[in-house]
Amino acid sequence: MSPGSSLCVVCKGTKKLCGLEECPILLRTKSMFRIFYSVTRKPEVFGMTPPSSVVGEKGYPNVPVLYNIAPGGSEEKASLYDDPKAWQGRLGLKEIVEMRTSLLGGILKVPATDPWKLYEGEVSLALVSTKPVDSEVLLKRPPTLELTFDDIVRPSGLVSPLEKIRISSSPKIDRDIEKFIWEDLLARDAVVELYSRGKDVYLIERALSLGLLGLRKNRKLVPTRWAITAVDDAISNYLRKEVLRYEDISTIEIYRGEYLYNRFFVMLVPGTYEGYWVEVWYPRSIWASNSVEPEIGVAREKVSGEIVPPDGGFSAARLAVLEHLRRIKRRAKYIIVREVLPEYVVPVGNWHIRETVRTALLSKPFFARDYREASDFMESNLSSKAAIEAYRKVMREALSQRSLHEFFDIR
Repeated sequence: MSPGSSLCVVCKGTKKLCGLEECPILLRTKSMFRIFYSVTRKPEVFGMTPPSSVVGEKGYPNVPVLYNIAPGGSEEKASLYDDPKAWQGRLGLKEIVEMRTSLLGGILKVPATDPWKLYEGEVSLALVSTKPVDSEVLLKRPPTLELTFDDIVRPSGLVSPLEKIRISSSPKIDRDIEKFIWEDLLARDAVVELYSRGKDVYLIERALSLGLLGLRKNRKLVPTRWAITAVDDAISNYLRKEVLRYEDISTIEIYRGEYLYNRFFVMLVPGTYEGYWVEVWYPRSIWASNSVEPEIGVAREKVSGEIVPPDGGFSAARLAVLEHLRRIKRRAKYIIVREVLPEYVVPVGNWHIRETVRTALLSKPFFARDYREASDFMESNLSSKAAIEAYRKVMREALSQRSLHEFFDIR
C-alpha cells in the first residue's frame, strides 16, 4: 500500500494497526444488524450444512471450527448459503449479508495439529461434500449473534459451542478429493493437481483448511482466511509458469465489471508479465467510513510473482487474470483498478473480487491503439480525480519498468 494510505485501508480489520483489540469499524457495523435477528432457544438443531465452515485463528493449539447449518428448506435452498458462483451477479449485498448471518454456526474446539478428529466423526467429510448433508447438533447454550465480517472470509452470524454433533446423511465426496485425502503429497501440489482436474477453488479451500491435504504427518487445520489466499497463490504460481511461455498480446485491452458496489477495470498491456493493483475506497465505504477524501491502496506483483505488500483481494483478482491469459494463450502486463463505492458498507469476503474479475474478462474489451487512447478511456470512466491520479502514477511506473525479457527476450 502507498505510504499515505489510511491505516484502515491497509489493515481491513485484521492486523490491529490502530492498536485496539477490536476493529471499531467492524464493531459499529455489527451493531447495525443486531436488532434484526431473533435466535432459537432450543438446544437441539436439525438441518443441513450447505456445506459451510470456518476455521478460526484464536486459541491455538485448540482452534475453533465453525460448522454452519442452513435454516431449514430443501437441499437446493441449503446449498445456496455457501455458493459464491451462484450469488455472482444475482444476489445483492443486503441479501448476501442476511442469508449468511442467518446460518447457525456450531463451534467445535479442535487441536490444530490433529485434523483427523474431525475426519473420524465424518465432520470434515460433511464439510467437503458436493451436496448438503443432514446434521444434528446439540448446543451447549442458546446461540448468540456474533457477526463476523471480513475482507477475505464470507460473513457468519449465529454461533454456539457444540455439545455434540451427528452427521445423519452420507456425505457425497468427490473422487479426486477422496484420493488426495489419502495421498502423501505436499499441500501445494495437491491444490494444483485438484485445480488442474477442474475442481472448484471453494471446495479446494475447504479441504485445505480442514487439514485434508498435504503430507499426512504434517497436516494441520488451517485458518480459513489463510487457506483462501494460499489456494489463490498456489494456483496462480502454477498458471504463471505456463503463461510466461506464451507470446505477448498484440494490443492494449481494457475490461470492465461491477458487482456489490465494487467497480473493476482490468487493463492488459503487451509486455513482460507483472501486475499492479489500485484500490480506491470512497468516503462512507467500509474502510473509508471516517474519511472525507478517497483512500488509496496500491500493491504490485513483481516479475518473480511476489505480491508486495501481500493482499488477499489482489491474490483473488490475479487468479482470474491468469486464468484468462491461459485461456487466450497470451502473456501481458496487467493493471487492475478497483473502485469501492460508498454503498459497500459491509465486507463479504474476497470471493466477489475473484468472480467479478472472472466475469469481466469474459466480456468484450475496449481495444486501445496506444497508451494515450487507453489512458483517455480509463480517465473518462474512473469516478474521481483521486482514482485518475492513482491510475496515472501506477501506469507511469508500469511503463518505466524494464526487464531482462525486454533486453534479451528471456521467456
